[in-house]
Amino acid sequence: MQKLKIGFCSSGNFGARCLELIAQKVSIDFVVTSAPQKAGRGLTLKPTPVEEVAKKIGIPFVTTERLSRDTETTDFIVFQACDVLLVIDFGHMVKEPVLSAPKYGCINIHPSAVPQYRGSAPVQRAIMDGQKETAVSIFRLDEGMDTGDILSQVPVTIEDTDTTESLEEKCAVVGSNELLHFLCDVSPLDWTFTPQTSEGVSLAPKIEKSEGFLSEALSAQVALNRVRALGQNMGTYFFWNNKRIRVFEAEYKNLQGEAGKLALDTDGSPLLFFADSALKLLTVQSEGKKKCNARDWARGIRF
Repeated sequence: MQKLKIGFCSSGNFGARCLELIAQKVSIDFVVTSAPQKAGRGLTLKPTPVEEVAKKIGIPFVTTERLSRDTETTDFIVFQACDVLLVIDFGHMVKEPVLSAPKYGCINIHPSAVPQYRGSAPVQRAIMDGQKETAVSIFRLDEGMDTGDILSQVPVTIEDTDTTESLEEKCAVVGSNELLHFLCDVSPLDWTFTPQTSEGVSLAPKIEKSEGFLSEALSAQVALNRVRALGQNMGTYFFWNNKRIRVFEAEYKNLQGEAGKLALDTDGSPLLFFADSALKLLTVQSEGKKKCNARDWARGIRF
């Protein structure tokens, strides 16, 4: 089978992991990623995870502030005349003439069973909703949001212990391996695409910071799902003595108490009560302090 000229458009952690895995088996000719953004207290420019991987592997890359208005980068992609353009976790709308530039189309790896969870946060939303199964979908981009025809779809189990990080890793491995099968073993002339069904459509919009609040009105399981989905990245939190306490890790406890109150478990770990039961806090961070074991935090405040 002929060697394909492949471009890669991506910005986020999921895309960076896919780039690492895919580049182990096929040659990536160029990368397009978002421009560095100011981050941290010093507001220093921070490159995307994809730029960092491209530098490590040695793949030429260009950056863009907003692809839809960046004619220079758009012209660069079109000029490359690649066979396949992989667009994964990119964060930019891809329109003409880029959509039609690759000979065999723009191909996406999306960590959901489209048409379910179309949008920017499919993994987080699936965990927050308490789903037990998702999928990785490989489809050809069109002008809609994750509405393109499907090349392949592989189921992925969501374990009770899965977080956004662990589930994204599973989806990246499954999706990259499935895509490599088509890139390496199947001629693009034999790729078969199936239109998405109009039934069961759901959206996975960007997570708002307010969704990380662990309100006492929630059930403990819903609160735990939020910790699993958001705890390590955007952050989940509650307030104690007018201070925001961030929760990184927790586990469910079938115990009743006054919603919104704290108590100590038998091992000294703090218990946060909700409408029906409680969460045992494992790793937390108080305002202005370092991340720590929740037992140490409870001892430090002499709870």
